[in-house]
Amino acid sequence: HEKRRHPRKDIFTAALIVLADEGYLTEVWDLSQGGARLGRPRRWPTNEREAVRVYFMLGQETVIALSGSVVRSAEDHLGIQFDPGQEARVNALMYEARFLEAQA
Repeated sequence: HEKRRHPRKDIFTAALIVLADEGYLTEVWDLSQGGARLGRPRRWPTNEREAVRVYFMLGQETVIALSGSVVRSAEDHLGIQFDPGQEARVNALMYEARFLEAQA
């Protein structure tokens, strides 16, 4: 039974996490209106709550960037919470993700 404020949508696609001046390629495991769960990059440098920018690569011509914070850092994944004020971009991400979900 889902108790989260925003239900999750399972998805699998590539993403680039930018932390300071460094980029880390990873994959997206699930999305919600509030954030995303991403695979933890092998050389992820920190367990601290950090501001990041995530580029969701949904296709060759569809890349949606969102700002957020790392709110969970587990051994195999990162929990990203999207910053407020990006609702239109989050809605675009959720809309585009529907097409990936249908292909799975």
